[in-house]
Amino acid sequence: MTGRPEETTTAEPGTKRFAHIPALDGLRGLAVVAVVMYHFAPEIVPAGFLGVDIFLVLSGFLITSLALEEVDRTKSMSASGFFARRARRLLPASIATIVVVVIVARILDHGSVDSSLRGHAVAALTYIANWWSIAQQNSYQAAFGTESPLNHFWSLAVEEQFYLVFPLALIGTIALLKRRIGLHRLTHIALVGAAVGAVASCALMWILRTPGSDPSRVYLGTDTRSQALFVGIAIACIIRLWPVNSLKAATRTVLTTAALVALAALVGIASTADFRSDWLYTGGFLLIAIATGIVVLALNGHDSIVTKALSFRWFRTLGLVSYGLYLWHWPVFVLGAALTAGGLLTPRQTLFAMALSVLLGWSSYRLIEQPPQQLAALRRPRNALAFGLALILITVVGGGGTSRVAAAEVARQYALVTEGITPITKSDTSLLYIGDSITNRGLVPLEQALGAANWDFTIDALGGRPIISGERSDWTPNCLKKPMCGADLVLQSRPIPGTVIISLGSNSFNLETVQVRPPTATNSGRVNRVDAAGRYIVAGGDSAAAFGESVTAIMSLVPSTTTVYWIGIWLDDAKWGNVAWRENNAAMKAAVALYPNARFLDYAAYVDSAQVPYMPDGSHPNPKGMGMRANWIVSQLP
Repeated sequence: MTGRPEETTTAEPGTKRFAHIPALDGLRGLAVVAVVMYHFAPEIVPAGFLGVDIFLVLSGFLITSLALEEVDRTKSMSASGFFARRARRLLPASIATIVVVVIVARILDHGSVDSSLRGHAVAALTYIANWWSIAQQNSYQAAFGTESPLNHFWSLAVEEQFYLVFPLALIGTIALLKRRIGLHRLTHIALVGAAVGAVASCALMWILRTPGSDPSRVYLGTDTRSQALFVGIAIACIIRLWPVNSLKAATRTVLTTAALVALAALVGIASTADFRSDWLYTGGFLLIAIATGIVVLALNGHDSIVTKALSFRWFRTLGLVSYGLYLWHWPVFVLGAALTAGGLLTPRQTLFAMALSVLLGWSSYRLIEQPPQQLAALRRPRNALAFGLALILITVVGGGGTSRVAAAEVARQYALVTEGITPITKSDTSLLYIGDSITNRGLVPLEQALGAANWDFTIDALGGRPIISGERSDWTPNCLKKPMCGADLVLQSRPIPGTVIISLGSNSFNLETVQVRPPTATNSGRVNRVDAAGRYIVAGGDSAAAFGESVTAIMSLVPSTTTVYWIGIWLDDAKWGNVAWRENNAAMKAAVALYPNARFLDYAAYVDSAQVPYMPDGSHPNPKGMGMRANWIVSQLP
C-alpha cells in the first residue's frame, strides 16, 4: 500500500522530479475505498480485496519510474537513497499504528493481550507479517475466531520484501552492463525481466494452489503475489520506451477505450469474484494486474475521459491519505467490533468507524507522514536510514518496557488476582494449563496468579478448542485445521508435567448459524441463530456421555503420577437457549471421580456464589471476572 503520491513529487536535492499525475492519486483513492468497503461492508463490494492488487501495480510503477529517472540522470542508482526514502515515508506512520494498536488493545482487554498479537506486532514492525501468518497457519479467510488488528500489514510486507531485492538487482545489472549499453537497453532488459517475473509468479501461484482448499498460503506469499509488482515495473518500462504522449491521436483513443474496458472489467469482477475463486489463482490475479496496468498507461501523458474522471478532487484526496487510511481502518474495524456485544458492528457503528478511519488517515498524512519528508536533516540518506533504524529500536525497547509497566499496572489494579494465594511447597512445580478462548482473553491475570504461587507453568490456549480433537457427526471444531486442536494432541506433543489443568468444554459445541451473505476474507457470511428470546441456539455438540468419554481418553494419556484438574463449565442461561452444560458438568465430574489422580473443580458453583461478572456474550468473564476466575482456579491447587 505504499504507492503514495509523494513518490511522484519528491526527489533528492539536485534530481529531476518525476511528473505528478493527479489521476494516479484518484486511482489510488478508488483502490483504498474498495479495500475499506470490503472490510466494513463486504456485501456491497464483495471483491474489494482486489484493491490491494491495484496498489501493488501502482507501487511497482512509481518506484520503477523514479529509479529509471535516477539512472537516466546519474548513470547509477543509490541503494541507500532508495531505502532512505522508504524509511522516511513508511516507518513513522506504520510504527505509530502498531504502537497505538497494542496500547489500545491492552486498555480494552485490561492487559490481556495474547502472545499472538505481540508476535504479530513484531512481524509487522519488521515487515514479515505475511510469512508470520503463513507460519502460524492463520487463514486469511477466517470464518470464526478473533481477528488480529494488525492482519493487514501482510501487503506492506510483500512490498517491502520485494523492494529489498529490486534496487540490488537493478544496481547489479547497471554495474555489469553500463559500460556496454545505455539506459534504453537497460530498460528493455528490465521489461523482459518483469514480464518473466510476472509469469513465473503467476505460474508458482497456480502450482502451489490446491483447488477447494484454503488459499491463504498463495494469497499471502511474496513469491506468488509479486506478479502485480512485476506488472507495475513493466508498465513503467513501457512508458519509458514508448511515451504515451508521443503516440498518434488514434492510438491514444484506442488506449483510452481499452482503459475504460479494463475499468469496467475491474468493476464487474468486484461485484462477482470471491476470495476462494479458483480462477483468481490460475491467472486471474495476473489479468487483474494487467487491466490495472492498461489504466495506468492511459493516465500517462494525455487527457482523456478516464484521466478527468480519476482526477476528481475527492478521489485525489482519498489517494493522498490512502496509506494512512489503509493503516488505520482495519484496527478501527477490529477493535471497534471487539467492543460490541455480538462482535459485529451495526450499520450506524459501521458508518462511524469508517468516518473515524478517514479522520485518522488524514491526521496520519498531515501530522505523521509529511513532517519527516519536510525536514532538511532527513534529506541525506545516511540521516534518514539512521532515523528509521532509531524508530525501530526505540519501538522495540520502549515496547518491552511499556509491556512490563503495563503488566505491573494490571497486577496493581487486579490485586484480587493474587489475594490469598500462597507459594506451593511441592518438589515438582511443573504445570501445563490447556485452555480455549477464555484462557486466551484472561491470560495476564492467569499468569499473575500462577506466578504468585511459584508454579513453573506453560499455558497452551487456542480459541474453539474441544477436549478431544476430530470431527463429530453433526459439527466440526473450528480449530480442527490448526495444530494442537484438542487437549489430546497437546498432551501427545510434549512431555507431561506433574500437574495438568484442563479448562475446556464451553467451546465444545457448534452454534447453529445461518448464511446471510457470501463469505469474504474477513467474514464467513454467517450469523448465530437465536430463539424467540434472543438466546443463542446450539445445533450440535458433545453429549454428556461424550464428555465422560473425553475424560477417559485424556486420563489414559497421562501417567498416574500426574494430577489432572478439570475445570467445570458455566454459561449464562439468559444468553444460551438449549445448551445442556449442567449435564456435561455432571458427566465430567462423575468420570473424574473414577481416577485417583484427577480432580473436578466446580466452577459453576463458584460463579453463582461469587457472582462472577461476565461479558455480554454470556460465555467469557469480563476483565474483573477473569481476575476472579484465575484467583479461584489457582487457589484450588493444593
